[in-house]
Amino acid sequence: MTSPVDGAPGDRVVVRFAKGDGAPGDWRRDPSATRSDVTGTLVSAGADAVVVERDGDRIVIPRDLVVAVRVLPDRAVRTSEIRELETAAAHGWPGTDRATVDGWLLRAGGGWSRRANSAVPLAFGVTADVATLSVIRRWYDDQGLPTTIAAVDRVLPVGAVPEGSAGVRVAVMTRDIRLGRRDPAVAVEVSATPSDQWLATVIGHRDEVVDPAVAAEVLRAVVDGTLLFASVVVDGTLVATGRGAITRSADAAPTWLGLSCLWTHPDHRGRGVGAAVIVALMQAARDGGCDRVYLQVEQDNTAAIRLYRRLGFVRHHGYGYRTL
Repeated sequence: MTSPVDGAPGDRVVVRFAKGDGAPGDWRRDPSATRSDVTGTLVSAGADAVVVERDGDRIVIPRDLVVAVRVLPDRAVRTSEIRELETAAAHGWPGTDRATVDGWLLRAGGGWSRRANSAVPLAFGVTADVATLSVIRRWYDDQGLPTTIAAVDRVLPVGAVPEGSAGVRVAVMTRDIRLGRRDPAVAVEVSATPSDQWLATVIGHRDEVVDPAVAAEVLRAVVDGTLLFASVVVDGTLVATGRGAITRSADAAPTWLGLSCLWTHPDHRGRGVGAAVIVALMQAARDGGCDRVYLQVEQDNTAAIRLYRRLGFVRHHGYGYRTL
């Protein structure tokens, strides 16, 4: 009965489990119930047990009894807010070719990055019926790409996308831009255009094998917004990067700063360099009137999620990639 855990330490979760030897007590005290659940903060999810902290107590649930783990946002989030943020995010990473189909935004970027080569549902009431998915498949066939769906939680009903090859889960995290002092020991340069060194570094440390010119076009793409490129150079070597996209979902909607390409050379990690890049991009965006920031991080990148939580980011929602 072992079930994969969708969540990272620090996430608020509901763990559904089967009653049995080693299971926590059933809070409903219902002797006829075969399953129960516990809500709390995820501490760990190992091969043997899932540990949740609730009201100061740690509750251990044997892994083979776990039926499902549902991650909760850190605050109440309306579905309309998720659509708004996903639309702003799509404008900040739109790929190089785009089309709209029945409330879906279809993006292609020569195969460089999942985000730029996936279809994302954005409109109210969007569906994934057979006719719509057939049109989406044909579009990606014409692009020479697999049909990849970014299944956004709550925007698409559970089970709306047919079974396919499941990809990574992604957590979307947000915070308001309230700045403290920048670390004077880390010099961060923020510019409106990426340097050749910046592009080569960002493209070079990813796994996708595509034409660098295509990847560079993806990195420079934005819809009705502004881009920022952050660099930290030490002794002539680029040791950290960051990309900021300032976009909105519609003309009257709030403006968001989207962070991506956050990378620090292994030799310089643990020194506050990555945090300095994030603060510098937020400062530049705030100077331009932006007061909200988001980032998208793979759910199993627990080290990054811990860092972002320390910097004040909280979970807003999530999504998962699925290739049809």
